[in-house]
Amino acid sequence: MSELDQISRLLAERFSRNGERGRIVFWRDEKNQYADTVEGLVGESASVPVLQDVRFIRIEHNPFNVRYRMFREAPTAKFLVYVPEEEIRPTKDDWLLDLELAYGPVFSADKLSMIATEVLPTTTPDTQSKWLDVMRRTTKFFDSDSRVNKLSALLNASDDEKIFQAKMIAVLLGLRDGKHSLQDIWRALLEQYADGDESGIMAIERMGLSEFHWTGTGLIYRYEPASGGKASVKDFMLWLFRLAWQGFITESSSTDVYANIRRDFESWRNDRTFEDAFKALSDEAADDLMIHAEVQDLDIDELLPHGVFRAVDSALIGRMYERLAAHSLPADMVRKIIAERRSGLWFSDFRAKYEAIAAASVLRRELDDGPPLIDDINSAEQGFVLYRDRLYAVDQAYRRFTIAWRSADDDVPVIRQELENSYTTFQRALGQAWQQQIDTLSSWTIDSVPSQRDFYRREVQPRIKSGKKIAVIISDALRYEVAEELSDAISAENRYSAGISAQCSVLPSYTQLGMAALLPHDTLSLSESDHYRAVVDGHSATGTENRDGILNRVDGHAIQYDDFMALDRDGARDLVKSCNTLYVYHNRIDAVGDSDKTESGTFDACSQAIDELVKIIKKLANANVSNMIVTADHGFLYQDHDVENPEWLSEQPQGDEVWVKARRFSVGRNLAPNRAFITFTGEQLGLTQSDKGLTVQIPNSILRLRKQGTGVRYVHGGASLQEIVVPVVHVNKGRTAAGDARPVDFRILQKNDRITTGQLTVELVQDEPVESKILPRTVFVGLWSGNTLISNETPVAFDMADKQIANRHAFATLVLTSDADACNGSNVELRVREQIKGTNQMKTLEQKAVYLLKRGLVADDGFDFM
Repeated sequence: MSELDQISRLLAERFSRNGERGRIVFWRDEKNQYADTVEGLVGESASVPVLQDVRFIRIEHNPFNVRYRMFREAPTAKFLVYVPEEEIRPTKDDWLLDLELAYGPVFSADKLSMIATEVLPTTTPDTQSKWLDVMRRTTKFFDSDSRVNKLSALLNASDDEKIFQAKMIAVLLGLRDGKHSLQDIWRALLEQYADGDESGIMAIERMGLSEFHWTGTGLIYRYEPASGGKASVKDFMLWLFRLAWQGFITESSSTDVYANIRRDFESWRNDRTFEDAFKALSDEAADDLMIHAEVQDLDIDELLPHGVFRAVDSALIGRMYERLAAHSLPADMVRKIIAERRSGLWFSDFRAKYEAIAAASVLRRELDDGPPLIDDINSAEQGFVLYRDRLYAVDQAYRRFTIAWRSADDDVPVIRQELENSYTTFQRALGQAWQQQIDTLSSWTIDSVPSQRDFYRREVQPRIKSGKKIAVIISDALRYEVAEELSDAISAENRYSAGISAQCSVLPSYTQLGMAALLPHDTLSLSESDHYRAVVDGHSATGTENRDGILNRVDGHAIQYDDFMALDRDGARDLVKSCNTLYVYHNRIDAVGDSDKTESGTFDACSQAIDELVKIIKKLANANVSNMIVTADHGFLYQDHDVENPEWLSEQPQGDEVWVKARRFSVGRNLAPNRAFITFTGEQLGLTQSDKGLTVQIPNSILRLRKQGTGVRYVHGGASLQEIVVPVVHVNKGRTAAGDARPVDFRILQKNDRITTGQLTVELVQDEPVESKILPRTVFVGLWSGNTLISNETPVAFDMADKQIANRHAFATLVLTSDADACNGSNVELRVREQIKGTNQMKTLEQKAVYLLKRGLVADDGFDFM
């Protein structure tokens, strides 16, 4: 398009406007560039139809005649009023100024002027003049129609020259509408730099915006290049991370000097969409600033305030391991450290190590607390209840420690070995104390402790009689401590509630007999043919088909876990409708543990079992089952190290016949009493046997029998508490949201209502401990004026399980930015925001506090396009 064609197009746009503003256009030609061609642009010879009806007037010392023609002779005609250079007069002598203002803006064929008047938004003459001043200093930017059009789309008529230039930079960086603050600009530049791209800053320099950019950065952020150096993105980045390492305080500055950059820095750090770039910048800065050397001699308390560099978390992990090995890192201290680090930049990278240390510290605490409790065991009933209520936590802590330590994959053998040894000592001590109590029993019953043999009559039958359907999920080898974790997991689900109790398993505590004991029956016995398979009321209880037949007699069915999970919704509902009682058999833990090739995966199988059991509970609920019980046939013993000589039994069972010999029990005829075993007759075990000579022997404590095949770390069948305390988890699916899991409650403790300095420390309190249905949360606290954040926004974690409210206080330190200066003397609001789950969006919570901002003299640098 030629220059004249472009001018014609712009004039046509002006004359196409509605009303009077499209009737008259004034054209000032300050250099008489178009004096010979302008008249041909309008009238009958015009190339653009819209201009063919436009009349031409050239100003020649006749302003009154012009007025007469336009408003008397042809009051509806369109006019192009051309003002050549010699007729352009000072404002005070311009007799047509009122018309120029009324029908403005004045047209100009100067390219920049045309852009300002015809492309950019219409604004006041003063603002347009300031825009033009910027444009004439940055002419290269306006050589591109694409850039001009993008800038025009971003501009508002009220934008001053600083915002004008900021939006020019936003165009160069490809920022979306509304993103032109210094924070937005630097986020884009830093993200580019982290990706090895400096095209953004090069474009800023090439387009003549470099001085504006660096001046603004200096005034708003207080950035100064390293002595004698030139401003650059890398220099700014190193300055920024050095300042963050110093806590945004230098020897010559107070806390509020760097408040603006601190706020934006923390915003970038907390922005999950910027996380990868931020980490790359942090790693580069750490190398250049020699942070690794800085942290080398810092202890835990000195490291905790720092959260920007990977090296800090690495060093912190190292110090925690050292303290753990020295028995000087209590579990409560570990919990507090992790609570502080959880919202930090590097926590996800070090999560496995933090969790391993936490698990180790909890295990040590449980192991330290265990011996005094064991020493107090003085009856079988007390021992059973003590394990159910308290000592199970040692086995649970050991399982969690083992899983976490493997995941962390850290080579700190001294800690692992010491805890393994301590756990073995605990197992032996508990086993011996418990053995002393069961040695006093004349039969396998414990006063006031429910028996697994009575499970159906006690737990299932009453519910059926009351007209309720019930599902019983039997998970092979679901140890009590694993079920306790399952109970918590279920309770954390919305609409579900769970409670756990315990029953004493049958002996021997192995699958065939335990599964049979849970069925409806009058008599329970071992098969006369192999003395291993179980028989219920004369019928074999081995296998799902046989168990289904036994349950059919009480309007029940049996099904395997995998088969039930394979049913569609209608199939599951039809099965539930067909019976009053549904037994579902699940086998994950025992399937893995009961083999020497896979037993090392026992604890991982426990975690998988919990997940699978939650899934089947939900599926049963969707099939209209609201009452469920999760139980097990037996528990197990497990240690994640080779079995040592003291844990092997040197004796072997002797008698008329030894029919079955497993790691933890033997079955035979007239087995000879031996101090290495506890011996029971079938009658003492509640078994109805025709062969009255049937006897069962259980190795004392946690000892194992030597035999070929099968695993040795994972065993069951004996009488240890870990094997015979069987869980009974009652699960209910509610119809309403009452009791749903929810985030923990907290409040702000406002101690005063004024802010008189550049810094405010806020105290908050977590109203309740975190537990099954009270979930932890992390919130962000900041000061706001309207929609403007006037301080840094700092994360606060509420994840404390402490029962004492005095130990559930949290603090946030906020530093006012320069945006707060405009609010001096007015009220500002402390707001708490929280990330919306699954997004990077934030929501404002109801907790808030209002303060009167009443500071002394504040600085005004006069430069802020934020």
